[in-house]
Amino acid sequence: MLTQIRKTSTNETREHKDMTELAVVRFVQKLGIRPNLLGYSLLIRCIMTALKQPDSMNSLTRSLYPVVARQQGCDVRSVERNIRRAIDSAYEYDPERIRSIFYYKVNKPYISEVISLAVESIRYEAAATGSQSC
Repeated sequence: MLTQIRKTSTNETREHKDMTELAVVRFVQKLGIRPNLLGYSLLIRCIMTALKQPDSMNSLTRSLYPVVARQQGCDVRSVERNIRRAIDSAYEYDPERIRSIFYYKVNKPYISEVISLAVESIRYEAAATGSQSC
C-alpha cells in the first residue's frame, strides 16, 4: 500500500510539473518568441527555475542565469544574450503583441520584466484554478 501511495504522489508531482511547464511554454509563445531560437528554451528554463526558486529573481545574473547555464551546459553570458536576442526578435516582428501582454506601458521589455510577469501570471492562473502553488 505504501508503494501505491508513493507512485500516486510521484505521478501527481510529475503531472503538476508538466502542467507548470505547459503554462510557461504558452506564455513564451504568447510573446511571439520563435521556438527555433536558443533563447526560447533558455527563457522557459529561467521561468521554470524562478517558479521553483523565487529568491533567484533577486539577482538574475548572480542567481538565476548560473543555474540555467549549468542545466543547459553553456556560459552565463550566453544565457542572457540569447534570451535578450529572442525578446528583441519578437519585439521587432510584432511590438504590439508584446505590449498587449503587459498591464503597464512598456516599450521593449527587459528580461527581468518578462520573467517577472511570467512568474506572476502563472502563479495567478494556478491560484485562480485552484491548482497547487508553483
